[in-house]
Amino acid sequence: MMKEIIENMKIEKIARNFTKSPQKVGELHETDAEIVKWGEEGSSYLAVTTDALVEEVTSGLYDDPYFIGWMLAMVNFSDLAAVGADPVGLLLSIAYSPSENDEFLDKLANGISDACKRLNTYVLGGDTNHGDKLFLSGCAVGTVPKERLLTRKGAKLGDRLYLTRPAGLGNVFAFAKLSNQEMDLITSLYRPVARTKEAKIIRKYANCCMDTSDGVIHTLDTLMRINQNLFVVHDEWESMLHPVALQLVISHGLPPWLVLAGVHGEFELCFAISPLEEKGFLTEAARIGWGPVLIGEIREGRGVSIRKGKELIPLDSARIRNLSEEAGSNPLFYVSKLIEIASNFEV
Repeated sequence: MMKEIIENMKIEKIARNFTKSPQKVGELHETDAEIVKWGEEGSSYLAVTTDALVEEVTSGLYDDPYFIGWMLAMVNFSDLAAVGADPVGLLLSIAYSPSENDEFLDKLANGISDACKRLNTYVLGGDTNHGDKLFLSGCAVGTVPKERLLTRKGAKLGDRLYLTRPAGLGNVFAFAKLSNQEMDLITSLYRPVARTKEAKIIRKYANCCMDTSDGVIHTLDTLMRINQNLFVVHDEWESMLHPVALQLVISHGLPPWLVLAGVHGEFELCFAISPLEEKGFLTEAARIGWGPVLIGEIREGRGVSIRKGKELIPLDSARIRNLSEEAGSNPLFYVSKLIEIASNFEV
């Protein structure tokens, strides 16, 4: 099933050239961060991930240096959260051109620093270089107890699907920025935080987990392909969607699920909880003032569907995921094709 997705096929073409380390835990596509055995009799795994901000910067989606720095840290730490890891710190690789002056670099560094402080972690070091244009990459490192490791694999029939927070604002933010819409409220509200605190609870109860950096539908599609079950999304949009995202789709007469389908998410966590564990999980979440968002359940079958009353309406989630490859670097074409896809569904 993974071969229906163009991005997966490209990853597999690259990865087939590499010899798998005997220290690596899991297979390709199964985790957000790579899990490595370390120490002879240690109680923890090492979690390592790397992510760069390329398209987000070159497209103008991220243009404020402080926000760029904040996101550089958070996108990496979000991958650690998705495997239940406690962050140790962040390594940086920064190439800057003459157009990035001292003020720009100071704001960039402040964004990175504040993001690390928010998560009670640190910048460990890194590398800087000159280049023709700005290039930013991070590598986050963490540890996860062996008995608490989260992966994308392990969902079971009857599991309940949750998000750490309501979704949809990430795609609204991307549309506002890339279409030059005057939406100051949206851009001010969008400030993702890696859910490392919530992950400590999730890792005690969840059967699988993945972050929503590429949007909720993309996340559900990946989990569905790895676990080979039917992932059903409820139509309780008022609780599932960020209020601003919900207001926008209603005012434009668009189907609410559309703001979950774009390729730019909120870096929340999407996870599956057994009904037998649900009460204990919700009780522990309430103790820290956190209200997880129920978005659906896992049933027998294959695919991603949206519940409308008693009816289940299947989404062509492969078409939605492959759309970004088709659209390339043209965001308005991407949005128009996404709306075209949505018009074919009665949800």
